[in-house]
Amino acid sequence: MQQRPLKQLCGALVTAAALLTLIACDGKTGPAGANGVNGTNGVNGTNGTNGTNAVPLVDLGKLTAEQWSALKPVGQITGVTMGAAPVVNFKLTDAAGTPIVGLGAVTSKSTVPDRSGNLATLTGYPNLAFAVAKLVPEDATTKAPSKWVSYIVTSVPVIKASTGAAIAAGPTTPTTDNTGTLVDNGDGTYKYTFYRDITKTQAALDAATYTAPSVKADLGDVTYAPTLVHRITLQFSGNAPGTGSNTPDGVTLTPGVPLENPINVIYDFVPSTGAPVAAGTDIRDVVSINRCNECHGKLAFHGGGRVEARYCVVCHTDQRKFGRAEATTTATGYSGSTYKINGKAAGDFPTMVHQIHMGKELTKTGYNYANVLYNNIGYSILDGGQRMCLKCHSDVPQAANWSSKPTRLACGSCHDQVDFATGLNHMPGTNVPLTDDQACTICHTTDAITTYHMTNNVTPNNPAIASDLKVVTYEIKSAAATATDTTVVFRVKVDGTPATFLAPAAGMANPLAGFSGSPSFLLAYAQPQDGVTAPADYNNLGSGSSNFQPISVSIANLLDPNYAATRGTLAGPDADGYYTATLVGTKTFPAGATMRSVSLQGYFTQVFTIDRNGDGVVNSSDNVARHAISVIKPVTGDTVRRTVIDSAKCAKCHEWFEGHGGNRVYEVQVCVQCHVPGLTTSGRGISDAALNAYAFSTSDQAILTAWQFDKTLPNAALAFPQVTNNFKDMIHGLHAGKDRNDSIKIARDRTPSAINLIDGANIGFPGILSNCQTCHTPTGYSGVPANALASRQEADNGVFLNGTNRTTADAKAALATNNANDLVTTPFTAACVSCHDSTIAKAHMNQQGGQVLVLRSGLNLAGESCGTCHGAGATFDPAKVH
Repeated sequence: MQQRPLKQLCGALVTAAALLTLIACDGKTGPAGANGVNGTNGVNGTNGTNGTNAVPLVDLGKLTAEQWSALKPVGQITGVTMGAAPVVNFKLTDAAGTPIVGLGAVTSKSTVPDRSGNLATLTGYPNLAFAVAKLVPEDATTKAPSKWVSYIVTSVPVIKASTGAAIAAGPTTPTTDNTGTLVDNGDGTYKYTFYRDITKTQAALDAATYTAPSVKADLGDVTYAPTLVHRITLQFSGNAPGTGSNTPDGVTLTPGVPLENPINVIYDFVPSTGAPVAAGTDIRDVVSINRCNECHGKLAFHGGGRVEARYCVVCHTDQRKFGRAEATTTATGYSGSTYKINGKAAGDFPTMVHQIHMGKELTKTGYNYANVLYNNIGYSILDGGQRMCLKCHSDVPQAANWSSKPTRLACGSCHDQVDFATGLNHMPGTNVPLTDDQACTICHTTDAITTYHMTNNVTPNNPAIASDLKVVTYEIKSAAATATDTTVVFRVKVDGTPATFLAPAAGMANPLAGFSGSPSFLLAYAQPQDGVTAPADYNNLGSGSSNFQPISVSIANLLDPNYAATRGTLAGPDADGYYTATLVGTKTFPAGATMRSVSLQGYFTQVFTIDRNGDGVVNSSDNVARHAISVIKPVTGDTVRRTVIDSAKCAKCHEWFEGHGGNRVYEVQVCVQCHVPGLTTSGRGISDAALNAYAFSTSDQAILTAWQFDKTLPNAALAFPQVTNNFKDMIHGLHAGKDRNDSIKIARDRTPSAINLIDGANIGFPGILSNCQTCHTPTGYSGVPANALASRQEADNGVFLNGTNRTTADAKAALATNNANDLVTTPFTAACVSCHDSTIAKAHMNQQGGQVLVLRSGLNLAGESCGTCHGAGATFDPAKVH
């Protein structure tokens, strides 16, 4: 019913439509109508508001572990408010200046017991640590040196994990604060408020209960002194959030991923004014971390987060003796732990660092600070290099303190034989006690201290030498060779002036007036070997040396007419002071030699006719060796041996590296002339008579004991280790030191004068071992040349290893030639296995065609495919993976 009207309407519409259709089909189309008038434009809408520019941020909460590890933060303390708990305003950015945010969200409260079995009760910030200390100035009367005193010498409350008992805060050695309050402003700026109220530190110590050997006096006067210079330190470091123990409850679920570039930020100021210290203010800035890192690569302690010497000093104060008993003394030194000696903290920074670097040169024995055995540490900078105070004390405002402000603390830490309380070993012939430091400068003036610490040769960190010593330098202008002779154009300078040698004379031994001895030329070259027609290494085959050493001839020999026909002559000098040496006979390169080079090495000794050393007599002990940097020149037209080591980098740690008593100095390209692939240590050739007559030092005897060596057995030297002395293998092995699975062991026969022993187990590399560019040129460690030679490890002429009645003479004879029974290692493998000497690493090298200790008769140099993966530009190029 309700649908009917709709149906009627629809019907009417259909009828009308049909009618219109009939009309349209019958009629004609009319003309188009006129266009209508355009409508009025609408009103424009209002412009929208401009958006704000986005601010790029580094959000720590959104970084992957890999991004965290690669982050290079930059920090700045922008202000400090002191009084009660210090408030530190700081900011963090990445290396590009992008603000770092999200640090405030990283907190933890450990449920894992620490080394003392304690659980944290406070929430902390595991990637932050703060410290604050005051600088007590030098005492005007006693001249006691200025010193840092830490205020952070109280602990935080914890719970004993085993019992659940609460342990209240109490006195402790200097530490850091990270359990305060952190405000993250969301723009890379932060405000941190210390947990500890430093104005109450002294009161807390006064109220504490102490038991022996904990003595309150060991922590010193920690009264807040706002008019003194203060130092605030900020440490940003540690594992990525969620890795290692950096989790909310301190429980490790995944391996830790550390920040590879931690930072320490230093802020020195005076609280009473609130201002940073003015330029020139004494802030006891005596050591440059940049100088430290010339040897150490990047010093990083206590989990890798402490990387700045100015930070170290606020914790390594005399307060570190708190809770420690006095060291037990012995006839020669100490036994047990040596945290506290003569009432002083062994961990106080000047004492600790001086004695670590003094190492084996310390007079007393038995040092053991936190399991660091000082007496086992060898300092790498020259013999007596500890005299070079400028190596560390340079490039900072108070660096000159070492010579201008002598103290019992600093000087006595190296000169540990001196007992200032009794005067023993202080002033010769007297035992006058020294109760303070005020009298030190009476005898030990700046000039006197500087003079005493001079070494004998001018080097970067020893710019001045005694006025009566001469400076000797060498230069080779050119080297040329024919089928019959070799000519070398060279000169020697003394104090910058070309030297004139004595006229030729029979029996010439000392060719330079005022000096004894004579430098020598070394001629190194390559000959075909093991199927390699043009080796990339020197091998010096046919030189006449039993150990494949280069040809050698001294300047003195060339001035002796008796040797003119067999060794050569010397002509000159010319107007510029150059001489021409003409080498002939057995002192020139053999036929077929390639990659020829000539070096000038060795030294003159300056002769004195006065009692220069003050021992009351005039003799040879008054003479002084004048070491000079060795120089080398390739023969004109020859292929030049590759240079993969930067000698200047060696000098960062060694100053002047001096090998073989100062005969080979500084220049590594001279070292490789002698340390060739065929060179193997010769300790097994020492006769029983020579071995039993030789007096080993205490340190050498310790090495022999470690090697379980018994020199009383027949042919005892046969038990000495034998090892390649090829330069790359030897240097890698020495620098890897105690980090190798099987430390390199070297016994060198220099009898009757010496038997040299080196045990790599005693060698600790001071830098970053995986950073090959510590020594290498930027491209000098990507692969090994195709024509490199195998390294000989064991020498065997068929008698030595396999014979039933072996003798030391057999061992010496085996060293004289390349033998089919020699044990050798292929060249690429030798470079790697000298550091990577694990069983797994060796198996990998063997699988890739490398050969480790195979018979020379089975050597297959073509089978070594290491370069496929580890060559220059390859996927695992050492330049990438190191």
